[in-house]
Amino acid sequence: MEIEIFTLADFAQDNNSKLTIVGTFDAINVVQFPVSHPACSLACRLRFGMKESGQHDFSLRLIDSKGKEIIQPIKGDINIAPPANGQFTSVNMVVNFNQLQFPEAGRYSFELYVDGDWKTGLPLFLVQQQQQLQQGHR
Repeated sequence: MEIEIFTLADFAQDNNSKLTIVGTFDAINVVQFPVSHPACSLACRLRFGMKESGQHDFSLRLIDSKGKEIIQPIKGDINIAPPANGQFTSVNMVVNFNQLQFPEAGRYSFELYVDGDWKTGLPLFLVQQQQQLQQGHR
């Protein structure tokens, strides 16, 4: 299995096996914690070779820098049909999140496991910034 894409975005969708991704990012600037991020999407495109046809389970975790889970793991399974092209089968996965809660600044990670094995991770940095001065005030 190869991971072609694993990214966090403002928006993503799978439309007839075409993956649309808009606005990828890896950091969120925040004035005050805890914070609720209104909406984002995790987009993933996996490629399975001929010998990898069959049932595979997956798990997606969002953890903080200490390994504590921020949300319940998302679990599921994928049934990979033998490739129609004789070479590989591509699978798109999109997970949409609404109102993700982050308790404090720091590094968070989205982690992908397939068949119980860690495959990749994606960092997300929550950065505390000073409140911006209003226009005209110094």
